Amino acid sequence: MPKIAIIPGSARVPGNCKGIVAWVTQVMSDRLGGQDGNPPEIYFTIMALDVTSPPYPLGPLVDGTLMPAQIRDSAKYPSPAIQEWSTLISSCDGFVIVTPQHNWGIPGELKSSLDHLYWEWRDKPVVFVTYGGHGGSRCAAQLKDVLGGGLKMHVLSRSVQITLPSDYITGDQRVPEDGPIPDFLQGYAPSVLDAIDELKQSLTDKSTSPDA
Repeated sequence: MPKIAIIPGSARVPGNCKGIVAWVTQVMSDRLGGQDGNPPEIYFTIMALDVTSPPYPLGPLVDGTLMPAQIRDSAKYPSPAIQEWSTLISSCDGFVIVTPQHNWGIPGELKSSLDHLYWEWRDKPVVFVTYGGHGGSRCAAQLKDVLGGGLKMHVLSRSVQITLPSDYITGDQRVPEDGPIPDFLQGYAPSVLDAIDELKQSLTDKSTSPDA
């Protein structure tokens, strides 16, 4: 059963990340659970990570004895936290990254979580849902370079950029974890579904491949 991890990019409180992650998780669960009353062709496990709970918050990468690209065995990582992160990411088949744009780029905690590993990410499919005042477009561009170029992941084409209303950035409005979904966010559901379908197809093709 393929496992998909939803990775949040920000721990800011108050923020929109937890609410958008909860919404994406629900949209994914509904989509991958089958359509039109029919059971799915293949079942998926969906796991939404918590940026504030171990093993995610790794802190800076301070041990340079070995580069992550030199480590194939998780036991060789310098700390139990990184070993646990390696084991978790290794167990996943695909990823959805949900993140805001911070100062025209990738939030520090997300970049750190990516940089601690290498082989655990390589060749796995990923889509990302970025958001911000202009959809997080610069963060999306950086993610494409880092994930596709640096980590050699399979960056899919259907990633989503959500433009937040100003009240959700500088005002007191936030996307809730529970409760009604804001109307502006509902408008992005078709794009999220397209991204999910592409990720599903990539994982289905891989699981049914003779080499799988």
